[in-house]
Amino acid sequence: MKPPIYHRMFDYDTNLLPNRHLASLEHDVSTIDAARKKTGASIGYPGWGLIYHLLLSHLDRNNEQLIIETGTNFGATTIILAQSLIDAAAPGKVVTVELSRKNTKIARENFRAAGVSDFIDTYCGDSKIILPKLAREFSSVRFAFLDASHLCEDVLFEFETLQPSLTDDALVLFDNTYPIADEDEDQRVYGALKEIRHRFGGNFINLDHVSWYTPGLALWKA
Repeated sequence: MKPPIYHRMFDYDTNLLPNRHLASLEHDVSTIDAARKKTGASIGYPGWGLIYHLLLSHLDRNNEQLIIETGTNFGATTIILAQSLIDAAAPGKVVTVELSRKNTKIARENFRAAGVSDFIDTYCGDSKIILPKLAREFSSVRFAFLDASHLCEDVLFEFETLQPSLTDDALVLFDNTYPIADEDEDQRVYGALKEIRHRFGGNFINLDHVSWYTPGLALWKA
């Protein structure tokens, strides 16, 4: 693996965050280690702001909105997704899947403290098992944030599982997109994005200076 690169910001006004509880968790956080204790392995700022305004601008307020997330972690980004629904006054919900029981418990506590629980359905388990079951019930996914396992085949599996349910104007966001792996290693999210473009076409917008180890966010649109 290449050396870590961090693009998470700390010296910012936490009042810029759209949810008071999330802002309180970020209060006086100035290092990666401190951030992990408060909000987990989350993308942090400015990624949270990016997702919030992106989703706020994309939501259709006249129709039911289904937002999918894998890799709930402590629920920080999930709060951002739900807050977007609330502030847009858009009908719908966030469906999120987390592998760790410990993280799921922390996330649910954060959802309650953030006042967004009613807008989130949380599932604990392996997304490779849970997502196909849920996808059979999905008819129109307009936004997905795939951030569970970062191994190439796992990212591909999640995208392929959701792809039939994506609306024509759906957006899919990926975290940790920087090419961190050496040539003889699993190419992780970076390799998955190349394969998605090859198999499904579409266009990517890659934002390099967001998130931390591994940095980068990429937005896919058919």
